[in-house]
Amino acid sequence: MVLFYLLLGFFLFFLQHLLPLPAPVRLDLLTLFLVFVTLRADFIVAVVLALLLGFVLDCYGLAPLGVQVALLLTAVVGTALVRRHFNFLYILPQIAGVAVIMLLQGLVMLGLLHLLLPVPVVYPTMVWQVLLQLSGTALSAPLVLGLFNLLEKAWRRWLLQKSVRTSLET
Repeated sequence: MVLFYLLLGFFLFFLQHLLPLPAPVRLDLLTLFLVFVTLRADFIVAVVLALLLGFVLDCYGLAPLGVQVALLLTAVVGTALVRRHFNFLYILPQIAGVAVIMLLQGLVMLGLLHLLLPVPVVYPTMVWQVLLQLSGTALSAPLVLGLFNLLEKAWRRWLLQKSVRTSLET
């Protein structure tokens, strides 16, 4: 399953950051993906994936080095902490849990940018864009997490069919 998580993570990075998609509200797909991986897989797998994808984002982005790694690690640790209080099997707790995780990420980003940059970087348009991204990501969380679940089931089915075929051939 680690290969599936790696492929899907890099595909989401490509989709979100390298393709020019004309959308007024950009969903934070990598945060939702790491929420999914933290809920489904081992914690260590989610941390390693967050480190890898965060490093790729840091190399690509304009923020100071380490900010994206810290944000994605915050998503993983936040999911591990929030899952104790929210039941992610239902729609409203998914929305509330993802909103709490995204809010925690926003606070970490704000703190890191104030520590790393000499000038204040909070502008009203930036706050408005972050609030739109937070609400859009939180409201779409059940759909996107359900899509990730379907993709994982299809991957498992494909691997099972492939292993049955190879075992029958030998």
